[in-house]
Amino acid sequence: MNILLRTDFKTNARGYTLLIARDLFGDLSVVRCWYGLHNNRGGHKQQPCHDWHEALAAYQRITARRLRRGYQEIPPVEAENAA
Repeated sequence: MNILLRTDFKTNARGYTLLIARDLFGDLSVVRCWYGLHNNRGGHKQQPCHDWHEALAAYQRITARRLRRGYQEIPPVEAENAA
């Protein structure tokens, strides 16, 4: 998977990673991964997109939703160290 754009979010109890990536066939998709910071619960969802504009619109819509729901965006340096 070739990651083109990535943002990490967290609350006191949960983490969330959102990215736009190309798969092995070169198709674009928006990938969401969520996980508990204090437990092993989590999951992921991959949303195929026809083009970059569709992927970016979905990415921005999901980012706005995360922020409305109380998640805080993690700066890229912290996100790399947390992974």
